[in-house]
Amino acid sequence: MRARSGRAGLVVAAAFVFSGCIATQKDILDLSAQMDTLTAQIHTLKKSLSTMQSNQADLAVKLDQMHKETSVLNETIKDAQQSNSKLSSKLDDLGAALGAKFSTIGETLTAQQKKLAELHAEEERLSKENQKLAEENRRKAEEERKKAEEEARKAAQATGPAPSQIYHSAVVQLNQKKYDLAAQGFALYLQKYPKGEVADLATYYLGQALHAQKKREEAARQFALLLDRFPKSDLTPSARLKYAACLIELKSHLEEAQRYLQSIPEDFPASPEAKMAPNLLKELDKLMKKPAAPSKPKR
Repeated sequence: MRARSGRAGLVVAAAFVFSGCIATQKDILDLSAQMDTLTAQIHTLKKSLSTMQSNQADLAVKLDQMHKETSVLNETIKDAQQSNSKLSSKLDDLGAALGAKFSTIGETLTAQQKKLAELHAEEERLSKENQKLAEENRRKAEEERKKAEEEARKAAQATGPAPSQIYHSAVVQLNQKKYDLAAQGFALYLQKYPKGEVADLATYYLGQALHAQKKREEAARQFALLLDRFPKSDLTPSARLKYAACLIELKSHLEEAQRYLQSIPEDFPASPEAKMAPNLLKELDKLMKKPAAPSKPKR
C-alpha cells in the first residue's frame, strides 16, 4: 500500500512539475496523507461491500429456505382446509342425525305426557269411585251398627240388663257413695252370674258396700266368701285385711283375725296391705290384752 502511495505521490509531483507549478514538501505530504486516508476508506468500503455480498448470499439462502417452508406451510394449510371441510361435512351429518333423534325423543315425550295425563285422569276417577264406595260402606256399617244396637237393646229389654251393665252400674253407685243401691247391684250380679268374669270383684265390692253401711257381719261374710271361692284372686291380700278388720270391729274370732293379719306380710310382702297389717295387729293386741267386762247379775 505504501509503495502505491509513493508512486501516486510521484505522479502527482510530476504533474505539478509538468504543469509548471512548484509544490512544497509540506503540500506533498498533506496530499500523500489524504491519499492514504482515501485508500483506507476505499479498502473499508470494499470490505463492507464484501460483507454485504456475503450477507446477501445468506439472505438469499434464508429466503429460499423460507420459500420452501412457506410452500410446506401452504400444503399443510391446504390439508387442514380439506380436513376442516370433511369435519364440517361430518358435523352436518351429526347435526342432522341429532335433530332427527331429538325430534323422535320429543314425540316420545309428548306421547308419554299424554299417557301420563290419561293415567292421572283415570286415577282421579278411581279415587272418586273409591271415595263413593267407602262412603257407602261407612253408611251401611253405621246402619248395621245401629241395627245391631237396636236388636241388642230389644234383647236386653226381653232378657234383662247384660252382666257388664249390672256390674258397671253397681260400681257407679259405689263411687257415688250410694251404698245401698251398690250392694243391691253387686248382689244381683252374683245371684245371676256367680261364676262371671268379675265375680271376685263383685264379691269384694259387695263387702265394701255392706261395711260402709256398718253391716259388719254381712261384710265379713262377703270377704270370707272371696277368700274361699277365689283363693288366687289379686284381691286376696286386701280381702284378708278387711276380713280381719271386720272381726276386730265385731270383737269376735280375734285369734282368726290375728292369723290372717300375720299371714299377709308372709304371703304378700310387696303388697300395700303388708304395710297396713302391723297397725291392725297392734290394735288387736291391745284388744286381746284388755280384760273382759264383768257380766251383770241376772235379776
